[in-house]
Amino acid sequence: MKHKGIIVMLVAMLLSVMLLPEVSRAEPAVPEHTDAFYVNDFAGVIDLKAENYMVNYGVKLHQETGAQVVLVTVDSTGGVTMEEYAKTLFNSWGIGSADKDNGVLLLLSIKDDDYWVLQGDGLKSSLTDSMLSQILAQSLEPDFARKEYAAGARKTYGALIESLGGVWTEPLGTRNFVADNAGVLPQVTRLYLNQSSNRYKTTTGSGIYFVTVKNSGSRTLQDYTYAKYASVGAGPRDVMLVLDIEGDNYHVLQGKDVDATLTNEVIGDILSRALEPPFAAKKYAAGVTAAANEMFSFFLARADHSPAAITPQEAAGTAAAGVTGAVTNKAGESGEAAVKVTEHISRGKGFAVIGIFLGIVGLISLAASRRNSYIARYGLPVNPYSRRNIRRYGVWQGQPGYGYGSRWYNRRHRPRRSSASYRSSSSWETNHGGGGSSSGGGAGRYSGSETNHGGGGYSSGGGSGRHSSRSSNEDRSSSSSGGGGNASRGGGVGRHS
Repeated sequence: MKHKGIIVMLVAMLLSVMLLPEVSRAEPAVPEHTDAFYVNDFAGVIDLKAENYMVNYGVKLHQETGAQVVLVTVDSTGGVTMEEYAKTLFNSWGIGSADKDNGVLLLLSIKDDDYWVLQGDGLKSSLTDSMLSQILAQSLEPDFARKEYAAGARKTYGALIESLGGVWTEPLGTRNFVADNAGVLPQVTRLYLNQSSNRYKTTTGSGIYFVTVKNSGSRTLQDYTYAKYASVGAGPRDVMLVLDIEGDNYHVLQGKDVDATLTNEVIGDILSRALEPPFAAKKYAAGVTAAANEMFSFFLARADHSPAAITPQEAAGTAAAGVTGAVTNKAGESGEAAVKVTEHISRGKGFAVIGIFLGIVGLISLAASRRNSYIARYGLPVNPYSRRNIRRYGVWQGQPGYGYGSRWYNRRHRPRRSSASYRSSSSWETNHGGGGSSSGGGAGRYSGSETNHGGGGYSSGGGSGRHSSRSSNEDRSSSSSGGGGNASRGGGVGRHS
């Protein structure tokens, strides 16, 4: 009998572990999204040229419709199923708007040789599972099988953008952003720089001009750049990169409206990483293209200021409908998949719930064990020799009903407290302490804004050249574009069944 309570407690612990597996299970760890948000190449398989193109039209789609298409590449999911990993990413980042739940996640796991697409519940009628299967089979699978991940990702991203009513190609402006006076840039490079500047200027508001000269003459390269900036009619949000070939130097000048974010330190870092190595090797086209892509990426990561975008903290607090879908095999044949709705909570909360439950069970088991022990020893459910029970029930003289029917009898014979004693122990006294008063009205943030009277030129920073100093503190403010979408029901479309 003494061990009965212990057995009951052990059985309760076993049942709690069996009945609450979902509470104690932690969600898979996922990375934080990048500044660009729409393309997150953690596996390093997407070139910056393709990434900029996708981010550009991802931003446009979000600004026009509120929908979001997000690409993520990872080395591996770490043993987690593609569906579970994609669902956790979707929920953690809040893809899509909270009210419409119109986000789409394209996940590529390189070492796992697999991929998955997840759509919000708000898109299940317009972007069905059969449509997703067809997009994957036609746009992604051929390139993915050949390990040409960038090409497949770009085609698939474009198909998803167009399926949500966005644009993937558009007529470009005809403004000329390239002046190759030194004749060191091939036509394909000039064409790419012109098209990219015209394309991304409509999204970011910033154009990038590229100028090459054989020699800047008697003027310094900085003075030459200032004069050239004004002569081409560059605006206060534009940027100009000038390469002096014979002078073996280069200089960048940014407009006054962007030099607070695209600082000289940021430009210096871009030039050192992207331009300096190929420039020193006299590979001017490669250097200019690399620097251009870095600056395009910088502006695109800060271009999404749609009101639909909210912070990750706000997105985490939303409760949208979720996603639904089907699982497909490699050939693209889809079938309906019943997905169990499961609420996941954190590991700490799960252990807390289990701890409270086991604590209650333990107390009940301990009380039952003591009761059984008293019954076996005295034939009573209580200890008749304890001071508490003697005070409550009187002295035990072998009567079998001891501790059962005598409570009210003993209560009637308890001495009553005096009124004075009652008053002194009463907790219903009036609190006369007045509320505090603040004559200052609280404490706020004191802001003293100063007007920048710098020079009246296009750039208060003076631009950044080849030999400019670099700072380790890079001013790269992150732009959060989480829309609050939530994937509570899993599903989606993948490569394998």
